[in-house]
Amino acid sequence: MRRGALLLVCMALAGNAQAKPKGDPVKQQCIDDAEEGQRLRDEGKLGMAREKFVGCANPSCPGAVVKECRAWLTDVEARMPTLLISAVDAAGNDLVDVKVSVDGRPWLDRLTGTETAIDPGPHQFRLEAAGAEAVEETLVVAERQKGRALRAKFARVNAPAPPKKPEAASAPVAAYVVGGVGVAALASFAFFGLKGISDYNHLKDTCDPNCSTSDTDAVKTKFLVADISLGVGVVALGVATYLFLSHPGKSPSPSQATITPLRGGGWLAGYETRF
Repeated sequence: MRRGALLLVCMALAGNAQAKPKGDPVKQQCIDDAEEGQRLRDEGKLGMAREKFVGCANPSCPGAVVKECRAWLTDVEARMPTLLISAVDAAGNDLVDVKVSVDGRPWLDRLTGTETAIDPGPHQFRLEAAGAEAVEETLVVAERQKGRALRAKFARVNAPAPPKKPEAASAPVAAYVVGGVGVAALASFAFFGLKGISDYNHLKDTCDPNCSTSDTDAVKTKFLVADISLGVGVVALGVATYLFLSHPGKSPSPSQATITPLRGGGWLAGYETRF
């Protein structure tokens, strides 16, 4: 029934003007709701039309208006599409506390698992959940389409970064640095040890036992430096080996330190490891 049918209803009501005072606001509101409901229905605004038809279908309205409005209400409810909205988090768990807006206007405060009526046509949906990036979807909803599913999957943002693993190169670099110190110390030991032996043999062949104190002190200093260098070298190489072998992914390798006596006095130290 269109506006022409409504006009006939209004004319019928005019014939009963004796029943209610002229200008009865209740009767006028019923007629206004019926007219406005038809206009909204024809524009595709079924949700707003439904509200108007509910108003004029009230038993307090004139009987002829109630009859027509109830028929229009049934038709609008049949034509109005519905959506079933659901959402899950990044792990696939169902979410309830999700805010939904349609075409930039708030629509739902949370999800209930029930169908929700909506006007037909294209709509832009935005779903928001705490701690997650909003999801946006565009749907063209057709008349009489019931229970169309809209399922959103949220991806969590600002997730805590996984703990950093120790850098693979950190332990070997330290091992190489300390090992370099050890090698340099052993080189110093070898140099001063050999030099001290050479000077000692020279003094023994030229001035022994009447060598000067300065000459003998110089030889003793070379031997002292050699001894200190030997200690530093052995310790440094031991530490370097420990650092290298304790690095993740490395299995222990056979290694050994060697000290060899030299002819004429002094010692020659070495450190061997196989990787």
